[in-house]
Amino acid sequence: MAATALTVPTGYTKAEWEKYVRMGRKLIKQISNIQFDLGDIVVDMLDGRDRGHGEVAEVIELYAHQIGINADTLHLHYLIAQRWPKDKRREDVPYTVHEVLAYSPQRFSLIRNAPRDPFTGEHRWTVNEAKRAAARSPATPTNRQERLDKARHLLSNDEDAAEAVGELISRPDVRARVVADQRNRHMLRQAQFEHWREVDRGSEEAEELLPAESGVEEDPARAPEPVPGLGYQQAPMEILQLIGTFASFFVSLQRIIPAIHAQDYTEDTKAAVLENVAKARSFLDWCESAITTGSTDMDQALARLLEDEGE
Repeated sequence: MAATALTVPTGYTKAEWEKYVRMGRKLIKQISNIQFDLGDIVVDMLDGRDRGHGEVAEVIELYAHQIGINADTLHLHYLIAQRWPKDKRREDVPYTVHEVLAYSPQRFSLIRNAPRDPFTGEHRWTVNEAKRAAARSPATPTNRQERLDKARHLLSNDEDAAEAVGELISRPDVRARVVADQRNRHMLRQAQFEHWREVDRGSEEAEELLPAESGVEEDPARAPEPVPGLGYQQAPMEILQLIGTFASFFVSLQRIIPAIHAQDYTEDTKAAVLENVAKARSFLDWCESAITTGSTDMDQALARLLEDEGE
């Protein structure tokens, strides 16, 4: 099968670029031969000699020191040479590909069938394609799933992931795609709800601990006031109860409203909520009228609402 033309970077002619590629591949082939030759030497040195694992490591370390190579590197060449007998190797395939495929049970059949390189269009073995064949993540992803897998691996730390999400969500297109997914919207609402629940819980725990830690009696003159200019000691009980009811109402709304996802509700569900909003307004109007005019009488519409609630 004829090789597809190589992609040529800007600033190079096709002939220039292909020349450099040929030179580089020739050198890679020479390096691969040297790496296999070093491994074969160690295989020959140890062949037929009954030595334990520690003794093998000692021989390799001593030999590596005397020829001027890293002992771990030489030991790797030895292992790869063992996995690839000379008659099973391919001279046109880099040593690094043999290394990646070394522990695949199908390595001998795999090496004979070069895959298509998505970058060049050629049918040739590369480290990337070898990792795919060995069910490992490629160094350079070429499709959406591989990019996502690599991102998950790089962002396995929660702190790093949170910072990355914070940066990505600032991009309008990313934001739009995230919120367009119903599952994402639900998770975001749930996270927001859990956040405020933790905040409230922390505040309550702090308030419970404060008197015991301070050991100081609260100064009545500095007690929090329900309304400006009105201290708790001077406030009528019904006013304190009313303000407490409002406070409870406000806190409840602050916790619940962020969890609303109206775009996912049916029209009947929305109508039921809006009906209660209308009732709440009527009760608030009644309260406002009672405070400003002193009259606690309710109009017929509100009376009917109360009758409906009772039923």
